Amino acid sequence: MVQQSGTTLMTAYSDWPVANTAHGMLVAFGEFLSQHGLIERMMQVPIGQKTRTFRPQTKLVEFLAGIMSGIEHLQDLNDGARPLAKDEVVARAWGQAAFAHYSGVSRTLDSCDEQTVCAVEKAIDEFSQPFIATVVHDLLRRGAAIIYDFDLTGQAVSATSTTYPQAAFGWMNDSVKLGYQLARVCLAAAKGDRLWLAGFHHPGDTVSAKCLKELVEATEEQTHVRPRRRTELVQQRLDGQRESMVRTRRLLSQQEVKLDRLRKTRETLFGKIYHAEQTRKSPISRKKGIISINRGRVCQAQDQPRPSSRARCVTRVAIGGIWFVPQIRS
Repeated sequence: MVQQSGTTLMTAYSDWPVANTAHGMLVAFGEFLSQHGLIERMMQVPIGQKTRTFRPQTKLVEFLAGIMSGIEHLQDLNDGARPLAKDEVVARAWGQAAFAHYSGVSRTLDSCDEQTVCAVEKAIDEFSQPFIATVVHDLLRRGAAIIYDFDLTGQAVSATSTTYPQAAFGWMNDSVKLGYQLARVCLAAAKGDRLWLAGFHHPGDTVSAKCLKELVEATEEQTHVRPRRRTELVQQRLDGQRESMVRTRRLLSQQEVKLDRLRKTRETLFGKIYHAEQTRKSPISRKKGIISINRGRVCQAQDQPRPSSRARCVTRVAIGGIWFVPQIRS
């Protein structure tokens, strides 16, 4: 206790030894998670692997710490610019005597099965519930709207890689890349804060519409708040769509009738064109007759005798592929 200018100052001393670390925030995170029981729950997760130097659960906790430190590759635990696996201060904050080599973490992760994944999800849900309930209760108490933010974020990997499971090409960061899509939802709290509720990993070609249902179900399960289903509004929209569909179908029927008439007209015109082309191509034999023009009338003379040498010259006129011979009296 220190007395200064009439003011009493309380100084609390930690049981931590004086030590330097490049992961100060991780120390705070570890203390926070330990106080709220997450580390203890993680240490109870079943993993089908034997214990040698480190328990499998210890390496699972180390993996969680690595994720929160922002590592991109598992080997960054030992080979990164600030190796987390060699930081004993962080290991102590996370309730561990030390951290294992990243190769041991890799083997532990490979030993995890569906039961392990479900147990980890349950531990995280139990840890998160008090915080989610506090935010939801505060919003409901103030009569404020509960706003959820759904997001689909691309996570690209190397375009030439073949080892990433279920990776697929999709639209990520304004271009097509190989990777995954992370569907997640958060709760908008007061003062612009966000509380993440759930997240799902999908191949890179997944679109947002396919993820909406699972995100809504996970949101309602986490918050225990199920908004009223406005079925009457949905019914009004359905009725409006039915009226619009009736009008559209009527117009479609009218257009189909017009289209059928145009098809028949087209077939008739094609037939006439074909007949005219055949008539134009076929030659007219002299034996079939000569069409002559006599006093404004067109007549056909069968086996017309050829004119004599004294006869006047006869002019033949070709009209539409048919030879017309005007008959001139002597």
